[in-house]
Amino acid sequence: MAKQRHSKSRQIQPTPITSGGQAAPRSISRRNFLGTGAAGLGGALLASSPLGAFAQELEPFIPPPNSLSDGRSGINTGKPEKDFIEEMRDYVIAISRWAKSYRSDFSIIAMNGLELTEFLEKTLFATRGVAEPARNYLRALDAIMVEAPFYGFDKYGEATNAEETKYILGYLERLKLEGLQYIAVDYTENRADMDKARAQLRGLDALYYAAPPPGMQLSSLAKVPSTPFGSNPHVIDNIRQAKNYAMVLDSSPYGTKDAYVDALVATNYDTLIFDPFHRGTIPLTYDDMKRLRYKQTGTPRTLISYLNIATAETYRYYWQSGWRAGSPDFISEGNLMARWGQENHVHYWTREWQSIIFGSENSYLGNIMKLGFDGVLMAGIDEYAWWLDY
Repeated sequence: MAKQRHSKSRQIQPTPITSGGQAAPRSISRRNFLGTGAAGLGGALLASSPLGAFAQELEPFIPPPNSLSDGRSGINTGKPEKDFIEEMRDYVIAISRWAKSYRSDFSIIAMNGLELTEFLEKTLFATRGVAEPARNYLRALDAIMVEAPFYGFDKYGEATNAEETKYILGYLERLKLEGLQYIAVDYTENRADMDKARAQLRGLDALYYAAPPPGMQLSSLAKVPSTPFGSNPHVIDNIRQAKNYAMVLDSSPYGTKDAYVDALVATNYDTLIFDPFHRGTIPLTYDDMKRLRYKQTGTPRTLISYLNIATAETYRYYWQSGWRAGSPDFISEGNLMARWGQENHVHYWTREWQSIIFGSENSYLGNIMKLGFDGVLMAGIDEYAWWLDY
């Protein structure tokens, strides 16, 4: 499966077109700003100097409209005029409302995309300050998963940069009163590292899982520890009751579907997060789900499906042989950061793409719900970052 490594760029929203028809200064991502190097720094220093006060009074140069111009922002780069952050929020909210209209206890879990949880104060070059929580977006969620808060952000088994860890934990601390379940996955097999990570999460009541190698493949069950953290014989009706979980998103190493299902069945994890397709192409059956429903102790557990909502994976059942970048219109260029296989960026804000993902019982999410899953882990949420940098 082609899950991309999720970008953790700190993004800000694009600014709207002014009433005079001119483009207001564009928001840029932290990654792009830092990438400008001395030029970006020089501009920031100029703006804060007395000279900057005079420079800012000058009228911006706007090229006249021509065949390559959209008449508002100069050269047309092909980048859609969208508020990518707000479009993603609205998309997630719509998915949640649709799913919960059929099953109110269906869990909606966001994978990464922490920046979507707040409306950030924006300037031309940076975001600053702690703004108001994005309430409607937060109400649409039951949980948030963060990847590599302590280990494996850049390389498997290595400690995540201290600033990155601080950044992630800062969000989780600020969101403590929003009633969300936190889920963390690190990429390490060192038991001492796991214990350190769990100690730092203790005040956040987060579920913790350390994925085994290789890399960030999520292709097998952890062998360390040999027994899940907080293993118990209790009935688990929803993600909030869980004390532990495991996640396998690429089942290829198991060979057959039966071997894959057998491996998951023979565990005592309270929650299993997995792809509803073996090797991304062979669907699990209702009989498979009945077996997966019970822990080895015989008591029920919670089953969560993986779903990439914002990139088109070319091996999925919905992909058609004639599709390519630009045809149909909602398919964009290939995703060079995909973890496995091939996938394409999409115009995730379009009705055409969203109708594939949700909105009917024959949609991707509709079939997941009919199969008996208790919730969905939504990947691709931070695709807004790629579009901001496009």
